[in-house]
Amino acid sequence: LKPQVRKNNFRYYQPKQALIFQKITLLKSFNLTLKEIKLYIRRNDLLINLFANQVKTLEQQKNILEKRINKAKEFSNSLKNQNLLVTPKIKTINLYWIYALKKQGRYVDIASHQREVFQLAEDKYYHFPGITIFHNHGYSPHDSKMTTGVYLGDTQPQPKPKLQIITVPEHKTVSYIHIGSYSYMSYVWQFVDQYVIEHKLKCHPDLDCREIYWRGSLAEKNEENLVTELQVPIL
Repeated sequence: LKPQVRKNNFRYYQPKQALIFQKITLLKSFNLTLKEIKLYIRRNDLLINLFANQVKTLEQQKNILEKRINKAKEFSNSLKNQNLLVTPKIKTINLYWIYALKKQGRYVDIASHQREVFQLAEDKYYHFPGITIFHNHGYSPHDSKMTTGVYLGDTQPQPKPKLQIITVPEHKTVSYIHIGSYSYMSYVWQFVDQYVIEHKLKCHPDLDCREIYWRGSLAEKNEENLVTELQVPIL
C-alpha cells in the first residue's frame, strides 16, 4: 500500500488504506501468498469460496493432527505399560480365503504386486482388502519371498485364471492395527516380533507373518488414513 504524501514529505495512510492493511493481515493469517492476497483484496465476492475452501483444508489438517495426537498417546501409554512402542493383541482369526500370486523381490514393489493380483481378480475398484504373506524369517527388504493376494473373507471364491486359491484355517494370531503411512511399518514390525519373543509365544509352523490392508493405498490416496493389520500367527 502506497502512503499519501503531504508537504514536507510527510507520509500517512488514509483510514480506508488502514482497513485494507488489516484485511491483508487477516488473509495472511490463513497462509495465503501475496499473489493470492492481491486476487482477493478488492473482491469480496470471492471470499465465500475462499473461506469455504479454507474450512475443508483446515478440517483435513485437524483430522491429521487428531490422528497424530492419538498415535502419540498410544505410543506413550504402550511404552509406560509394556516398554514397547506398540501393544499388540492376541485374537482368534476365523477361516478365510484369498486369491494369491507368489512373488519374490523388494518390499517397495508390494503395491505393484497388489495392483496385479487385484486386476487378475477383476476387482478394479478394490472392494476387498489386500494381503501380503511374508515367507522369509526376519527383515528382507530387497529379496523377500511373498504371497500377494486379495482377502476374500469366508466366502469360497470361484477359480480365476493365473490365480491360486488359498484357504487359511482358523488360528490364533498376534495382531496390531497400524494406522498411517507404510514408510515406517518395518520399524513397527520389530516391536510386534519383540512382543512375541518377550511373551514366549510359539509361531505357527504352517502360517507366516502377514499384512492385511483393510484400507490400502490402491483405494486410499491419503496415507494418513491407511489401515494395516500386522499379524504373527501363533499356536
